[in-house]
Amino acid sequence: MSEVQAQNRNRAGSKIVSLGSLVEEYLADLERRRRSVHTQAAYARDLRQAIELLHGRVGQELLVSDWRYENLRDVMYAWAAENLTATSLQRKRAVLSDFSKFLRRTGRIDDNPLALLDPPRVKRPLPHVFTESTLSDVLDSLGNNWPNVRDRALLELLYGGGLRISEALGLEQDALDMNSGTARVLGKGNKERVVPLSKAAVRAMQDYIAARAEQFPSHPNSPLWLSDRGQPLTRFRAAKIIKHRLGAWMAEASPHKIRHSFATHLLARGAELRAVQELLGHASVRTTERYTHVTARRLKDAYNQAHPHAGESSPENQAAEK
Repeated sequence: MSEVQAQNRNRAGSKIVSLGSLVEEYLADLERRRRSVHTQAAYARDLRQAIELLHGRVGQELLVSDWRYENLRDVMYAWAAENLTATSLQRKRAVLSDFSKFLRRTGRIDDNPLALLDPPRVKRPLPHVFTESTLSDVLDSLGNNWPNVRDRALLELLYGGGLRISEALGLEQDALDMNSGTARVLGKGNKERVVPLSKAAVRAMQDYIAARAEQFPSHPNSPLWLSDRGQPLTRFRAAKIIKHRLGAWMAEASPHKIRHSFATHLLARGAELRAVQELLGHASVRTTERYTHVTARRLKDAYNQAHPHAGESSPENQAAEK
């Protein structure tokens, strides 16, 4: 730490609170905000790592006044030197930003030091999607006995409503309105939205609820989704079901691939981007825009395969061939 930095640190005045002492308070704040267990664990790990790096830079007990741009920039540089992916760096910066907002919200700092720190650029890969015919064939192939009825209902709900797997498994029976064909879903950030369901999804859910009552007559209606042994269906088991049913068509088959397919197929059939954003529960339309690239790629592939002039050489190439 330079002499100037030491002087600034000594002039911090009221900012003499130990930074480490605020970590548990921040983690409790995450829980109050109902952030997922996975998010809480990842943020706790990244924040403690950042504080450890800061401690190595400052060389003494960390104070709130040490949480400033120059130090956080060096933390990001240290992480970048570890050859982390851009996605990982973006997540780690998000932790620093969220903790900064917490410090500002609780009156520990006046300005967010992350405002001047540019986020790393992330080049997102285009999502792989199932074809419409693949999903139709798989759904049509399932029989009418348990657990086929359950698996069809889960697939139809994910594809017919574009739900995240956590949203689907979190549904209660009274959140389904079979008459209007809608589901009341609790999404990220504890935000509720009403999504329309396909007629096939409604029929599949009705069949599942009837089969569930017959298979487990003594079980209460909650939770809605049950395993083969009558236990609450976990995300792990649901992912295994998707892998079992769709793995032959896509090695990385997962519940989220079905959500990707839902969005891509809607856009390919002319749905408006803003409407798809609302259906998916995306906070930003930029998140939804990635599916337009998938749709454009699929249209181009279809054109190249079907149009009689698609394979013709350009005038320049024709001249070169002569």
